Amino acid sequence: MPGVTNGAAVPPFAGAGNLIYRSAVVPRFVRGSGCFLEADDGRRYLDAEAANGTVALGYDASILQEAARRCLDLPALPSFCESPLRLGVLERLERLFSDVLGTPGRVELDLGGAQGMETALRIAFSANGPGTVVVFEGAFHGRSGITSMLSASPRYRELLAAWGLEVVRLPSPDCRTCPHAAASQDGCRTGCVGAVTRWGSELSGVGGPGFGRKASAFVFEAVQNVGGMVVPDPGLLRAAVAHARAQGAVVIADEIFTGMHRVGPRWGFELAGVEPDVVVTSKGLSNGGAALSAVWAREPLADADHYPPGSHSSTFVGIPHALAVVDTVLDRWEGWKSVRSDVAALAEGLRTRLTGLAADHPAVIDRVDATGGTARIVLSGPHAPRLRQLCATAHPDLGLLVAATGMAPDVINIHPPLVITPDELDRMTEVLDLALGVLDGERPHA
Repeated sequence: MPGVTNGAAVPPFAGAGNLIYRSAVVPRFVRGSGCFLEADDGRRYLDAEAANGTVALGYDASILQEAARRCLDLPALPSFCESPLRLGVLERLERLFSDVLGTPGRVELDLGGAQGMETALRIAFSANGPGTVVVFEGAFHGRSGITSMLSASPRYRELLAAWGLEVVRLPSPDCRTCPHAAASQDGCRTGCVGAVTRWGSELSGVGGPGFGRKASAFVFEAVQNVGGMVVPDPGLLRAAVAHARAQGAVVIADEIFTGMHRVGPRWGFELAGVEPDVVVTSKGLSNGGAALSAVWAREPLADADHYPPGSHSSTFVGIPHALAVVDTVLDRWEGWKSVRSDVAALAEGLRTRLTGLAADHPAVIDRVDATGGTARIVLSGPHAPRLRQLCATAHPDLGLLVAATGMAPDVINIHPPLVITPDELDRMTEVLDLALGVLDGERPHA
């Protein structure tokens, strides 16, 4: 469009607060295929963040084309109306959860991750009454008025927040920053377990089952993406879940990012062997082709007696296009028979390549980790925003898209489409090597 070029300031007709404009260089993408995007100036970018973890199956236009064919006879549906397509999708989604957890449940739909989290809280409050919500430090559960209260960074609450919601934060599950690390020989597990299981008493400030206002919900991420790709210690997470359930709280797993094999198993909570009461997922369901989230609640939390008709409504969650996209994507997941072993191979490929980069750039890389189709580079300082910029610009022919968050400015998150090939991982490593070299050269040296 006239007056808009790559690398220009925020266009005069665009809201400047959008996360798109956090960088000086803002490519305008016009097409995509596989793990690559192409900007309107012809530059190609390898997407190593999979549209923030959404495009697990890569940029595949045939998904939308097939979905469109599935809903040609019903392109729209009035609000509050049922359809065989919606019922079929609900039934398929329910099996994704109950097959793993071994217990039946019910599925509610919403538009996106934050909306799904709010629906999960509605279900929990319907069961327990409104009360305290317990989360971890370092958590990210959305930017809406409600979910910004659950998310760790105060930045998310500066403009809009539901101040009446009482939220209590347990100590961070990030072992690399844990204050108990030096005092224990078992990875700070003993001290941390005590720290996350002492609430629910007169002294803790959080009511347990014997109080009128108790903790209604405990919400956790199996891997804290925005918090710096933190994988909680399994023993710590199991203890926190068991304590929450003993206190009468509904246990909610936020699988918006980790769901559908992003971290290896179908659901991230399988890594620690915990069994939530409610699961919220979104990104892995539509491959970026539609706005939709799913909330599964074990019986009887979402039946008519606990969660009566009228407890939830959203204008667009029943539109055939979104449902057809999910139906099509679920076909792709069901057809990927070797997904567990393929994601395990991806984890090893990421780990091997990043370990090599750490050896080649010891002055700027402190450590690397990989879990399933996710990895992180922990830098020697708060250099992630600059490294993210260099990844997009340092290579003469290829840009690389990686993730960096304000909550973890020393961490680069890497989570490419799960279909990325070894050759594409080598290209990713090539760009990272160049960008890290530039970053090292920019740092002051003694």
